[in-house]
Amino acid sequence: MSGFSKTHVAGFFAAGAAVGAAVALMYAPKSGAQIRKDIRRLSKKAVDQLDDLQSDIREQITEGYGKVRKMIRVA
Repeated sequence: MSGFSKTHVAGFFAAGAAVGAAVALMYAPKSGAQIRKDIRRLSKKAVDQLDDLQSDIREQITEGYGKVRKMIRVA
């Protein structure tokens, strides 16, 4: 692989931030109920970010597929 697209980098960054935040929550002096609530909120945010990333990747693939089909028709 020659490199990562901006979408991939954003996805890696979001995943790393989510993992880092979860670890920080585990070591924070909070009650168990508060930690679970924070983890649920964080998990939902991470899922939303991954859904956005998936949509972006799907759009890029669709555009690339269309370009390849057009080049094949022209050739």
